[in-house]
Amino acid sequence: MRRLPLVLWLTAVWVGLWGSLTVANVAGGLAIALVLVRSLPLTDVPDRAVVEPVALLRFAGYFLVDLVRSSVQVTLLVLRPRLQLRQAVVAVPVLGASDSLLTLLANAISLTPGTLTLEVDRPASTLYVHVIDVGDDLDAVRADLAAVERLAILAVGSRDCRRGLAGEGRA
Repeated sequence: MRRLPLVLWLTAVWVGLWGSLTVANVAGGLAIALVLVRSLPLTDVPDRAVVEPVALLRFAGYFLVDLVRSSVQVTLLVLRPRLQLRQAVVAVPVLGASDSLLTLLANAISLTPGTLTLEVDRPASTLYVHVIDVGDDLDAVRADLAAVERLAILAVGSRDCRRGLAGEGRA
């Protein structure tokens, strides 16, 4: 019974992909959905992520502003090249992160010009991020990455992650 919403969602996606609501499409989608749900069972996730819509909008807004800001910085680096860029690989420990939170963070960092997630160390919940130019302040880079982490946890983190933020005084 707990798989019913998934079956209905998969059926709706199937019908949407076909582009017409017919009995045959609904029946075919239902059959495919039942086979998929039956043959590929979901694993139980002990602590599910909770999506907070307002916090998700804050994360998206921060990401968009950071995207524009870093795009301008990279453009200036290209137009006014310096002989010495201070590049760095920064370890970013992520507070009790789930796979989905690590994926969100790694992609948000990689999509931002001037930064690239090189490695995700799942057992240690750590991201290794290459920064094209840290300038004179490596701590500012770490603070920016910590801000992205904080906003992502508040947007889609589990209750345990949020409690961890509050325990570290970062919430």
